[in-house]
Amino acid sequence: MTGEKMDGPVLPGLGRRAFLALAATTGAAAFLAMHSPGVAAAIADSRKKLLWLRGSGCGGCTASFLNGGYPDVLAALDSVGAVITYHDGLMAQQGITLDGVSKTPDTYNALKKLDLLIDSGDYVLVVEGAIPNGPDGTGKYCTTGGRAVKEIFSEAAEKAETIIALGTCAAFGGISSAGRSVTDARGVAYTGASRFNGILSELNMRKKVINVPGCPAHPDWFLLTLADVLSGAEVTVDDYRRPAAFFSKSAIHDTCTRRGSYDQGQRDTQFAGEGCLYGAGCKGMITYADCPVRRWNGGVSTCTLAGGPCVGCVEAEFPGAFMPFFNRVEDRSLISGTNVDLGAKVILGAAILGAGVHAVKRLAIGDNDNEGDGDEEKLSEKRSRRGR
Repeated sequence: MTGEKMDGPVLPGLGRRAFLALAATTGAAAFLAMHSPGVAAAIADSRKKLLWLRGSGCGGCTASFLNGGYPDVLAALDSVGAVITYHDGLMAQQGITLDGVSKTPDTYNALKKLDLLIDSGDYVLVVEGAIPNGPDGTGKYCTTGGRAVKEIFSEAAEKAETIIALGTCAAFGGISSAGRSVTDARGVAYTGASRFNGILSELNMRKKVINVPGCPAHPDWFLLTLADVLSGAEVTVDDYRRPAAFFSKSAIHDTCTRRGSYDQGQRDTQFAGEGCLYGAGCKGMITYADCPVRRWNGGVSTCTLAGGPCVGCVEAEFPGAFMPFFNRVEDRSLISGTNVDLGAKVILGAAILGAGVHAVKRLAIGDNDNEGDGDEEKLSEKRSRRGR
């Protein structure tokens, strides 16, 4: 899963690495518009169906996706050979049921269309929002058409070729699972940093999942991941099944437009100033994404460029481990009132202070149980080391 697989060029004369590099520079929608004939050739007119299932969330990832830039998202989807066959927010929800029995023709019944799509298989399942497991494992805290989303997900996941968990709620539970929510909301493959608490684990299912987190997710991250999936290429992912091209290269702090202010000691404690926002609680040092170079809203801005701190929304333990959002990570209590910064200095000493602070910061935000899909022997070895 984590190894890169080269199944020939994604575009004629253009290898996969070059494809991702060029696409990251131009933006997904613009890139797909410029190279639509090549992309179409690469996926061989597959016209892959997308089943977009929404669970517990705010709908922000759909809104972000619709703000995908130029051309509009429908043209971008057409370029990669995909069609949204079911999305409860973008299609007309119609049809009348009485005591669970449809009283209108199937042609005019959205839920019947969903059932027919699941029965036919051969689709990519896009999940937006967390999947509530409560109460008591029924999943009925979130329903559509009187059916638990957990139940619909179980049926849809079974026949899906690939699952893309879009947004942090779908990927890791996110805000929907914050504060030990009574809904027992789960991410698809993970809940927080643990892959043993995802809804797939609850359902005893093993499926190929690609996590595209963010609150909301950037439309480029989704469109480029989808293009890679439909081209047949194996997506290289990190320990949390996130596409490594977007989430593993560097911390947001490294490429932030305010990095120069940090180096010069100009650190603001309030919003909308010109200095580094570290003092205002920015989590860019421990958040890995390409937001500063990709930018949002048509390549115009980012959270920090707009004057607000990064809150770490692409990370597995968001939001709980990053709260309070506007306090420095080092000011958080670690053990018996000792804060993270002091704890790192005492434990690791000045000689390895830089690495020590980083390591203890990761400990403080709960970066654990992030085993990937390695073999059981390796997982067993890790568990046994923990127990010593």
